[in-house]
Amino acid sequence: MAVAVGLTDAKIRGLKAPERGQAEYADKLVSGLRIRIGASGTRTFIIRKRIGARTVNVTVGRYHDQRFTLTDARKKARSLLNDIEGGGDPRGETRKSTGAGAGTVRALFVDYAKAKAGKRSIAEVERIFAKHILPEIGDRLADSVNRAEVTRLIDGVATGGAKPTPVMARNVAAQLSAFYSWAMPRLHRLDVNPCRDAGKPDVPKPRERVLSNDEIKALWTVLEGEGLPWGPALKLLILTGQRRDEVFSAARAEFDLEAALWTIPGDRAKNGKVHLVALSSAAVTVIKALPQIDGSALLLPSRANVERGVSGFTKAHTRILAAVAKELGEPLERFVLHDLRRTMATGLQRLGVRLEVTEAVLNHVSGSRGGLVGVYQRHQFQDEKRHALDAWAAEVERIVAAKDRGNVVRING
Repeated sequence: MAVAVGLTDAKIRGLKAPERGQAEYADKLVSGLRIRIGASGTRTFIIRKRIGARTVNVTVGRYHDQRFTLTDARKKARSLLNDIEGGGDPRGETRKSTGAGAGTVRALFVDYAKAKAGKRSIAEVERIFAKHILPEIGDRLADSVNRAEVTRLIDGVATGGAKPTPVMARNVAAQLSAFYSWAMPRLHRLDVNPCRDAGKPDVPKPRERVLSNDEIKALWTVLEGEGLPWGPALKLLILTGQRRDEVFSAARAEFDLEAALWTIPGDRAKNGKVHLVALSSAAVTVIKALPQIDGSALLLPSRANVERGVSGFTKAHTRILAAVAKELGEPLERFVLHDLRRTMATGLQRLGVRLEVTEAVLNHVSGSRGGLVGVYQRHQFQDEKRHALDAWAAEVERIVAAKDRGNVVRING
């Protein structure tokens, strides 16, 4: 018979191995959870629980003072007990004859990832599951997860960190729902996708931040003093209006500087379509000044690993914001890197560039280029895009050089 004790990690580490057989110690906090220690000194968490007509032992995991602690065991034990109370069998024995498979979210995700391996977004799907979903419900039987548990998971993503992350919470909800849409035909006890009607944050209000001319000038001045990669990279964001990852993960082979053309391949573009970016002379100058790092095919490789792109965005961003505020000599409304893209798009509109040309510069396929128009209108606006980006580069140069804000010079585009 197991001895009920107030288990702690220190007590578990201090348990003495029996000379023969096994000794068990029941946890007072989670009913059914026990730590079993054998003559070899191995410590294993188990659950003793009635399933069907008999009492069985379900292994929870082997104790490790770092990788699988008492806290981890209690969390997993509660999930397993929840499954058992819902009629499931974590051992899988009662499920084999149904063809339902291994049954846990983690086990099903292995097959799901294989089935979706060809998707351009698979890396992001795997990252979301690894960071947000599998640590919480990975060991649960997939057909026992309910709407309330999904809601708690999503709420935790939205509010559990240092600052609210409603956008990521909605992304997690979407990926989990897609997983369950795939999994439902493989789960004999699940009639409804548990993500349906689960709570999730409201759609965030679209950002509207656009940098003023004074802010553009102050930012450019700060970037002149910034070293690699941040100074040149943010200049390219300002001049080209492309997405952050498209700039920071760019390969040198994508650039034809003689033709002043940057070809973003479809597997790196958000919409999956090859995108041609006309490079202004200012953008070409920035790129030509970048040193080529031995052993790296990237335009902006990481210093720590030249085969990978740079990281540390948050730290660099915070430092640059502070420097811009100091340059302005007044408080600065926070902006994110994507706001540089909106600033360029707004600048093109101020300069009189047609909306469809601006959307072509941004590689947008919605708006004026979506629907039937996108199907039948195949013009790529290459000349118009070059004219627009040259004009924007000239406008940036004027803003940076000007002693005051001055007037906006319109073009025909």
